[in-house]
Amino acid sequence: MSDEAGAATYEAVLWLPIFTFIIWLVTETAMAFGGEAHALRVIQDANRMYASGYFQNATDTESFIRGQLVNWQNTMTVSTSETNGIIHTTITVPVATMTGFNVIPQFNGVTVSISSEQMSEG
Repeated sequence: MSDEAGAATYEAVLWLPIFTFIIWLVTETAMAFGGEAHALRVIQDANRMYASGYFQNATDTESFIRGQLVNWQNTMTVSTSETNGIIHTTITVPVATMTGFNVIPQFNGVTVSISSEQMSEG
């Protein structure tokens, strides 16, 4: 007769790190995609404001974007230009800045470029 009391505890201790890693991976990935969606929305709003004449130049547009994405200010680059009536804005930001936790080392050193274009109305 064998005593199997505590067998579930041993299995839980063995599987817990794997499940924890999967939860962190899903959480950080979701935060990265959510951050990208938020940044895209800010860029699109800024481009529309520039296209409609609310902003007078590209510098105003870039300042607005930096003000909206204040948590990323130190690590992101913003570039806005107007060529032939097309306003093009691009930001580049490290994924580690977007996730916040920095638990997954594979995200370190990876950058994301987010861009949008808008026709000028003026």
